[in-house]
Amino acid sequence: MTVSFRLLREALAVLALPAERQREALAGTAVTDELVLDLDNAVCSLKYEMDRTGIRLPPALVEALQQFKDALSAPPEDPLWDDISLDQHPTWASARVTALELRDQVRALLPQDDFKDTP
Repeated sequence: MTVSFRLLREALAVLALPAERQREALAGTAVTDELVLDLDNAVCSLKYEMDRTGIRLPPALVEALQQFKDALSAPPEDPLWDDISLDQHPTWASARVTALELRDQVRALLPQDDFKDTP
C-alpha cells in the first residue's frame, strides 16, 4: 500500500513527542539535527507528494510548514543543537506545540488508514 505524505507525517509525529521519546525514536543519531533534517526533507518533498498522490494541501498549510521548517534553523554553534536543549530550549518546546497542531491539520486532510503506524 502506498502511504501519502509519509515523510511529513513521520517528521511531525516525532517533533510532537516529548524530548525523551524523541531521543528514543532517534537513538543513535544527533537527535536535534535529525529532527530538523527530517522536517526539511518532508517539506522539500511536498510538491512531489502532492503530484504523486493527487492530494493538494491548502496553500496556507504548505506555507505554515515552510515557516515551521525555517523557524528551526540556527548557526552550528547555537545551543539549539545541544542535546540538553531538547529539554530546556524554548524553541523546542514551541516546536512540539506547532508540530502537534500541524500534524492534526495534515491528518484531517489525508486518508485515516495512512496513520495506523504513526504516533
